[in-house]
Order: sequence, then C-alpha cells, then structure tokens
Amino acid sequence: MKGKFLKELEVITKISQRIQKQEELRDALQEMLIMAKDAYNIGNGIVLINEDGKLKTLAIVGYPEGVFDLTFDIKSGQGIIGFSAKKRKTIVVSDVAKNPHYILGIPDTKSEVAVPIIIKRKIIGVLNFESPEKNAFKKTDVKNAQALAAVIGFMILNFKTQKKLEKVVKRLEMLTKATTRLNNTVRLSNTLSAIVKVIKDYFEYKYFDIMLKDDKGDLVPIKTSKDFPINVIKNFKANINRGEGLTGTAAKLGEIVCVNDVAKDKRYIPAIKDIRSEIVIPIKVQGELIGVLDIEDPELNRFKRDDIKILSVLAIEIGIAIQNASLYEKTKELATTDELTGLANYRSFRDYLDREVKRAERYQKSFSLVMFDIDYFKQYNDQNGHDQGNVVLKRIGKILLYNNRSVDLPARFGGEEFVTILPETSKRGALAYAERIRKVVEKTKFKGESRQPNGRLTVSGGVAEFPKDGNTSAKIIKAVDTACYEAKDSGRNQIRGFNELH
Repeated sequence: MKGKFLKELEVITKISQRIQKQEELRDALQEMLIMAKDAYNIGNGIVLINEDGKLKTLAIVGYPEGVFDLTFDIKSGQGIIGFSAKKRKTIVVSDVAKNPHYILGIPDTKSEVAVPIIIKRKIIGVLNFESPEKNAFKKTDVKNAQALAAVIGFMILNFKTQKKLEKVVKRLEMLTKATTRLNNTVRLSNTLSAIVKVIKDYFEYKYFDIMLKDDKGDLVPIKTSKDFPINVIKNFKANINRGEGLTGTAAKLGEIVCVNDVAKDKRYIPAIKDIRSEIVIPIKVQGELIGVLDIEDPELNRFKRDDIKILSVLAIEIGIAIQNASLYEKTKELATTDELTGLANYRSFRDYLDREVKRAERYQKSFSLVMFDIDYFKQYNDQNGHDQGNVVLKRIGKILLYNNRSVDLPARFGGEEFVTILPETSKRGALAYAERIRKVVEKTKFKGESRQPNGRLTVSGGVAEFPKDGNTSAKIIKAVDTACYEAKDSGRNQIRGFNELH
C-alpha cells in the first residue's frame, strides 16, 4: 500500500516538474492531461476555467474535436461539471445514465468524475474525467484526480502571478517610454501626435481621441484622433457645463467615467454603430481641467481595472506634456510676435526674409517686399492720444492679416511701419497688393481722422523685388524703404515701386 502511494506521488511530482517548464498555461494543462491519462489510465480528461461564472474549456485530451465547445453555468449547476463547481465538491458518477445532471457529450461515456479547482476559497475551474466503463473511477482514481486538481490550482495561481508581474513590468516600461517620448516634444502639434502614437503602440483600442477644452467651455476633438470617422470628429462638440454625453459628464464631474455597455447608459450619445464600451478620463493640470482622453471599443467590458489605472497615469503625463508644449508655444509666440498687433515682429521678419532670400537663390525664384508707413501718424497721436494710436496700429495689423495668402508674412517693422513678404510674387503683383491695402485703409473709418491733413487716415507704400532691386536681405530692405520714402515725399497716400526711381 505504501509502495503504491509513493508511486502515485512520484507520478504527481513528475507531472508537476514537466508542466512547470511550459510557458503557456494551455500548453502546460494539455501536457498534464496527456501524462495523467497515460499514468492512471483514467479516461478522457478536460480542464475548464471559470470566466465570469461560466466554465469554459482550456485543455482537453481524448475527446473528439468540437465535443466540448460548450460552456457550463456554475450558478444553475449545469451538467455534472457545473454541479461540481456549484456544490464545491468532487462528484463521482458510476453510471451517467442514472444521473439527472449528466449532459450527453459522447455516446460511449458511462462514468464520470468532476473535481472543483479551488484557490483561496474561489472556484477557478473544474478537472473532469470520463470513461466508457461503468464504475471506472475507484477511490484511488478519485484521490489522484483531486491531487491533480490541487496541482492545477497552484499552477494556475503561479501562472497568473507570473503574468501579472510581466504585465506590471510591461506597463511600467510603457509608461517610461511614453513619458520619455512626451517629454522629448515641445511643440504642441508634435506632442499631440506623440500621445496618439503612444496609445496606438501600447494599446489595441479601436477608437481614441483627445478632446481639449475651448474658450466657450466645449470639448473639441483634435486632428490626431485615431480611426474616428471624419464626419464624427468634424461635427462633434460636448458642452461641459451641461454635461453632454459621457465626455461632457466626465469633464463636468472631473472624474473617470467608465461604461462597459453603452447601450445601458442613458448618458451615451451614439456616434459610431459598433461601440459597446467607452471610458473617458479627465486631463487636468494643477487641478484645472484642460480636456479629456476618450477611448471607445466594440468589445463589451473592454476596460479592466489595470487598464483604468494605467490610463489614469497616462492622462496625468498627457496633461503635463500639453502644458509644457503650450508654454513653449506661448513663449515662442511672444518671441516672434508683435504683442500689440499680433503680426510677426522685426526679429521674426528678418529670419523669414533671410530664409526667403536663400530659397529664392537656390531655386532661382523672385519675391517682393512691400513696406507701409502710416501718414502723419505722429500728428494723429498728438491729437488723439497714444491709446487711440494703438487702436489704429491694431486695425491696420488686422487689415494686413486678412488680406494676404497663407505663404505671405505681414510684420510690424517698427513704430508705424509695416512690411509684407510676398514669396514668388513679381513687382507688378506686389504693386497690385499694396494698392489694394492702401484703398482698404483709406476707406476704413478711424476715430479722429477728420483732423488729419487729408481729412482721413491713410498709408503710403513702397515695393521692391528680389533680386532685381536688391540681392541680399539688407539691400532689398534698403530698396523698399527708399521706395516708401519716395511715396511719402511725393504727397503720401500712394504706392511707389523701387524701379520707378531709376
């Protein structure tokens, strides 16, 4: 008797040692069943795992293919397998034909033994054997099956612990890489693109988007949204104060909103047909909401506890990255923009002009430079005050902004002087542009302009073309300044081209 026990113990030990070498749980269980069948000759075997109250096949040996594609409900005690899990005890059936719980699997089954796999008082699965003989499972066979179930339980626990650790390590690596990538970008557009790439690289969600809060209190999608239909992104807005949709609700509450079945949530606003789950995570900077991270997926119950944790940390990093990028953009804007008019400042103008000179030289192209000077501006300031003079400068700045192409660069040259760089534009085209601006200014009503010498506020302008009128930045500036001076000297409120003087 003692020798038999030692032999059985040796078999269990060998099985345990062999399956520990397997890297995948399914492979380990499959090998265990094969070894058990050969060692004990106890019939066909199957291991089922508990998934949300349903027992599903994970490993199987000896059965025809497709026989156990079934699931067994634990709560209702479905089948001998489900009944064993419900009662949390081993069920031995000597003749399945006489057992009311038996569900026909294969016709020649006569007896069955089902052993629940329990870890920390929780049913995590069932080990089941069937035999074509009645009374096939003796006490020794049942004990062996129970011993195997215990081994399987520890094995599943080890695998879960290992996988959990691997998952934690992987997520920590992901966060480290994500943080590094986000911190290495300073431009806002690059930052938003980097964020989308991080989520795309490390998660497999169907749709996701970053929505930023605008000045009106609406959440507006950004252009880097992943896979959202264009019409959805283009037309979507969610008002925060009214808590519109799941995105608006999360923003209003300042809390994560996770819905694993949107069909059952009245707050959900349908936008895409196949969506089943959605999670919205507020993005905050120093406690203030700046936007939300919105993720949607066609799978029910898509977002697990670990997903929510990692996405919450990522949302914090996103907030910091957006703040840093916004500060950079603001600082850069202040360094390159005239604070009063919103036009490019002198430094930015010179940088752009130098680049345009190099580009024109390289591709043998021409461009034109236009300069405007407000007529009798000192007199206007003296009569109306500097505050009103600033209003005039702002309005002329807007006129220049609204009357140029995207490739043109209007800038404040200094004081009451303005310039515009017109790439790939001939002098003739530049003269037409300058004349159009002159007429717009002339027709614009300015407070106190009736006291100006001409009865209204006007501008004079000069035009020069590169490289005809100057083949360096300094020379083209000198040429356009000369032309502008000539326009003023000839009576003001007119445009002159540099070549007209020579």
